[in-house]
Amino acid sequence: MELHEWAKRLLSAETMGEKLLQPEELTDHSPGPKTLWKTPSRPPGMHFQKRGRKEKLPPLQELTDPDKRAACLHRFCGHELLAVEIMAYVLLAFPEAPPLFRKALAHQLKEEQEHVQLYMDEMQRLGLQFGELPLYTHFWVHTPYIRSPLHFVSLMNLTFEMANLDFAPIYGRAFEKAGDDSATQLMARILKDEIGHVRLGLHWLKKFKSKELSEWDAWKETLETTLLIPKRAKGFYVHEEPRRKAGVPEEWIQQLQSL
Repeated sequence: MELHEWAKRLLSAETMGEKLLQPEELTDHSPGPKTLWKTPSRPPGMHFQKRGRKEKLPPLQELTDPDKRAACLHRFCGHELLAVEIMAYVLLAFPEAPPLFRKALAHQLKEEQEHVQLYMDEMQRLGLQFGELPLYTHFWVHTPYIRSPLHFVSLMNLTFEMANLDFAPIYGRAFEKAGDDSATQLMARILKDEIGHVRLGLHWLKKFKSKELSEWDAWKETLETTLLIPKRAKGFYVHEEPRRKAGVPEEWIQQLQSL
């Protein structure tokens, strides 16, 4: 199956089975015409809802309650599904992108699909089905501002996934304190994969950016055109070690610390 055909199937899917489709063989011989997808289709009952100000994640100290852990996992799963859909969007939006970038993006998309399934399994263990709680547009509202592969890696890999280098260990420790070994192990897996995704984002940032700009300046300058601020690339506090494992420059880490 060609990448653009796969991307269209994921964005038009109305079942979770189709959303998580992974063809045995993917090719990119014919990337197809540039296509900007307006809104992804979703399974019944899983359409986007408007998020209210009071609809926040349960506090960390309340995650001893299995229902509240499940609510956290549901929100995280929604984020992973959005990542799947945004990566499919990018495959369609930039057929002219370097073939190696598109190949790497397809690999990352598959990992996001795996994350969705892992979160769904954990929720089911805790008695919650994916879609029983509201799902929000969140990342998707930024797609009109993804005007190049540089915009994509700046927004997704180096902002939302960079922030997960903080959130994954924070929630992993909270689940560990709650005695939930399975959820703790899942967050460790997520952290490991996110380190790889941030590393990949840095690799392509260096390829796409202007040579006269530092990595930090190129990212910050690009991010400003996507309605995001640099502070979105960190959690409650900055975890330095995962960033170093991902190859994030020390200047970048210190700049985030100061935000």
